[in-house]
Amino acid sequence: MHYLKSIYRNRIGGTYIVTSNPDETCYEGIQLRLGEMSVLLTQKGLTDLLDVINSSREGCDCKDCNAKNHLRLIKCETTYATIHLKTTPQNINALEELIQGTLFELAMDDLLSINEIR
Repeated sequence: MHYLKSIYRNRIGGTYIVTSNPDETCYEGIQLRLGEMSVLLTQKGLTDLLDVINSSREGCDCKDCNAKNHLRLIKCETTYATIHLKTTPQNINALEELIQGTLFELAMDDLLSINEIR
């Protein structure tokens, strides 16, 4: 059995630490939940997704795109799958905030643990 501990949530979704024991401080992965879809990632995977989001703001100007520099889709590679996320500028901002908030919470938890505050 696996347990989920909430890390961060906003209007687009949420992130959760996945552990096999609710009292464990080590985790097996981070579940990113967006609407009806969930993806299991590592912390590095989240950082990579944030990089993809930041680079996607530049848009696409290839000949196949009818809307030059109009963001409709972002593509993310994970260990097990390639994910294509349909998006809007509002959703991309919310996704960026979700990932940044998650990374902040994880870094804060690490800092508190290192200093034996928790």
